[in-house]
Amino acid sequence: MNPYRYRVALRATHPSADLAPLFEEIGLRPSRAWRAGEPRRTEAGNRLEGVHRDSYATAELAGPAADDVARRWTDEPFEAFLRRQLDRLAPHQPAFQSLVRDGGRCELAIGLSSAHPISFDLSAWLCEATARLRLSLAFDIQPDAGERPRETLGR
Repeated sequence: MNPYRYRVALRATHPSADLAPLFEEIGLRPSRAWRAGEPRRTEAGNRLEGVHRDSYATAELAGPAADDVARRWTDEPFEAFLRRQLDRLAPHQPAFQSLVRDGGRCELAIGLSSAHPISFDLSAWLCEATARLRLSLAFDIQPDAGERPRETLGR
């Protein structure tokens, strides 16, 4: 197996709804959240021009040791981590479906990084469980910080 690091967050948006009750129901505390119409602010809390058009919230889906470090392949295989999180989120299926039905969107935001090529499988079970919850998958795949991207074949 190729070693890589990953982070997974639950992100939700809605044109107007307060997303705090959804995250409270799931037992997650958002690291960033706002409601539609609230003034825009930087992460440090400084005021920006304008207001938010949509409500938004995001929270990391941490493993057993809830820290701010990306998980390594050896900590828990990516597929196993996703399966465990989908099992954890399954009881909240009606809340996710209601959010989507009312014009919102919810996704698992997945950040992957590696100094080497990586591969993994998303089994039919994982895809089906994700769809059943009305969750989208958003991937952000980057080379490890400090590593140069591999040169393209043929150059």
